[in-house]
Amino acid sequence: MSKKISAVVMAIILTLTSANFSYARTLNDDELGLISQTCGSIKLQLRNIQKIDAKNRALLGSYYETISTNLMLNLNLRLVKNNMASAELSELQTNFSSERDYFKEKYTEYQRELDALVLIDCRQKPQEFYTQLEKVRTKREKVDNSVKRLKDMLIEHRTAVLNLREGL
Repeated sequence: MSKKISAVVMAIILTLTSANFSYARTLNDDELGLISQTCGSIKLQLRNIQKIDAKNRALLGSYYETISTNLMLNLNLRLVKNNMASAELSELQTNFSSERDYFKEKYTEYQRELDALVLIDCRQKPQEFYTQLEKVRTKREKVDNSVKRLKDMLIEHRTAVLNLREGL
């Protein structure tokens, strides 16, 4: 009995660590049929998402760049010039800049996967389409998490600036 359990556990481990790890489950015939039948509508929605996400990416990217350069960097430079350097604000600036770069990278990966998804013929290849859709969802979640971290860092930065102001 324990040999059977060990064999099952080993099979699960090998499956999870395989380089060919599948992002999505295998769909049943009804689910595959539904994807094939609604393919046109799905593609239209995906194209709309592409347009909206591209606009949001441009807006967020320029917003983050402006905050990093015009707010955080300039404030830290002024503080250094006035011998009031804040290690906390400097660290927040560095972390924000790193996260901004991560956001750009993850958004590019997401966009690449979304572009690949739109190219798949979901009428003819519904399982391949669904598998790619799951990849897109995973990439988009990473972008969303990065946006949340950037927002949290901005809140931390505001708090640190208010504390600095109170200390003057």
